[in-house]
Parts: sequence; structure tokens; C-alpha cells
Amino acid sequence: MPERAKGVVPMAGDGAEAMAGGVSVTRPRLDEKPWGGRKLERFGLDLPPGVPVGEALVTAGDAEIVSGAAAGRTLGEVIAANPGLLGPAASRAVRGRATFPLLVKLIDASENLSIQVHPNDEQAAPLDKLGKSEAWYVLAADPGAGLYVGLREGVSLDAFQEAASRLDGSSAELMRRVPAEPGRTILLPANTIHALGAGVMVYEIQQPSDVTYRLDDWGRVDASGKPREVHLERGFAVADPEIQPDWLEPNGTGDGRELLVTTRWFALERIEMDAGSELVLPELAGPQVVTLLEGSAEIGNERLTGGHSAVAWPGGKHVMTAGDRVVALRAWVPEETV
Repeated sequence: MPERAKGVVPMAGDGAEAMAGGVSVTRPRLDEKPWGGRKLERFGLDLPPGVPVGEALVTAGDAEIVSGAAAGRTLGEVIAANPGLLGPAASRAVRGRATFPLLVKLIDASENLSIQVHPNDEQAAPLDKLGKSEAWYVLAADPGAGLYVGLREGVSLDAFQEAASRLDGSSAELMRRVPAEPGRTILLPANTIHALGAGVMVYEIQQPSDVTYRLDDWGRVDASGKPREVHLERGFAVADPEIQPDWLEPNGTGDGRELLVTTRWFALERIEMDAGSELVLPELAGPQVVTLLEGSAEIGNERLTGGHSAVAWPGGKHVMTAGDRVVALRAWVPEETV
């Protein structure tokens, strides 16, 4: 994890004024998963020994700030104390909740993830939750690895539900499987039936929601021989068989930046920088998250290396300086409704 940079002024009090223009480096929360592995170590993450880690939650509410503004606190604590840091667009995106608006994950799927679906905002509202639209940027993929995204042409929801009810993974045969292509992005709107295939690593940006309806889990069982819980009734009530996502074409600006995806809840761009170059991040009314995939860089007084992330808070000018060649992803909530 990056060392605390010299000259960082500690946060004084809980006011948003003390956070204005600050930068916070986060420590991801690491989640053990039956389908996880050890590949997240390549991003400099310190994984617990002997544990299959599936997800590194970079900006979860309980992600700890280890350096910079509000060091020692969690992102959830910062937003709870300072909801004005969200700005109007992000506040709308989380429907007025005091919730960090961007949930960023690094995911290592050594095995197939469960076939699942998420509700939209309106469908999640009775649960007092947000919906869950998400996007995947493929970081790496084993030869022949793929993504399961939507149903094949001509497959009815009834036929898929019948196959899923067998709980043996055979429902995947009725899904569209696209080869995983590193460096490409796919948007999965809420209500999409989907699964991340074995041998794929992705950066995931999503609405800050944990509502997942598991439809089929490939016949996996736990240590006691019992299958994991599925949510067929709730899942098929929100599943839309007409959604068939495909790869998005990036929109380059000619300065090493490519807009990968934009929705009303999040936007994502890829940044390439040469050693010693500088990039002034756009000044926004809400937070933005920068994740380094390669190289090292400084944002303000905070140093990042590959695999680490920082939140740039609103209220000041943020300059990103590349120590060597950098590849990074920047996420934010668009200020115009898409």
C-alpha cells in the first residue's frame, strides 16, 4: 500500500470545507469467494494466505482511507458526515442517500460466477435499496475465457427458467457467450441475465447496491454439501430476456483519454500517460475515483502505484503526474443526465 506522502495536511474536523480539493487513498476490502483465486496479487494487493479472494472492493462504504484526506476513516463515514461532498448529480444517482456513489471492484474469477440478475432502482425501492447497473472493463483473460451476457436469440424466459431450476449450470447453454477481450468494456444494465466466466479478471464499476438475485450456480455446493441459495422467483420477476449487451466502442479524445461508458449513475474513462507528463482532472461537483492499472503517479501529494486507487474530492484542482508510463481508469457520476 502506498506510503503516506509528506506534507499532507490532516483533516480538521468533519466539515466538507476540510475535505475540499483533498485526495484520499483507499485500502480495498478483500472478499473471499468460492470462485476466487490469487491473481489480484499482481496488482500489489496483500491477499491473506491460502484464501481464494474473488473481489477487492475499492470504494465500498467500509473501504478504509489509509493516506491523505480523512486518513483512518472509511468512505462511508466521510459521506455520512459530509453528504454535501456528493454534489447534485451523485446525490440524484443515490436517490438522496448519504452513500458513496461509485462502487468500484477488481474481480478475479478463477471459476464461473453464478448466473444472476439485478433489479433496477424502482424494483429495488421496496427493499429500501438502490438498483444495480454495472459495467466491466476486462483486465485479463485466459485463452478461451468468456462472458455470459443475456439470452441467445430465440430463447424464451420460460425455457431459461426451466433450465435454471435444475441448478446444475445447464442454463448457461441458453446464454450468449462472448469471448473475453482484455481492454474492452461492456455495460450490463439492471435486469440483464449475466455471469462472469472462469479465467477472467475485470474492473467493475456499478451502482452502490448489493442486491443480487442468483439464478443458477453451476451445481456448486458448500462444505456441507448444500447448494448456495438461489432466488428464482425474485430473479425472474425482474429479468429482461430482451437485453443482449455487447462490447462498447471507446470514444477517444486524442490526448491519451478514452471515454469507455457513460450512464446516469457512472461514467468511466481510460487514461494513458507518458512518464513525467501531467493531466489536470476535470473539476466536478462530486467525487471521482482514479485506479492505476500500470505505472505510478501522484495526485496532489498522494502517490499511487499499480492496483491502488484514490478518491479526488470536489472543491479544488487535481493534477495527476505520471512517475513512469501510466494506464489508469477514472470513474465519476456525470453531471448531465444521460
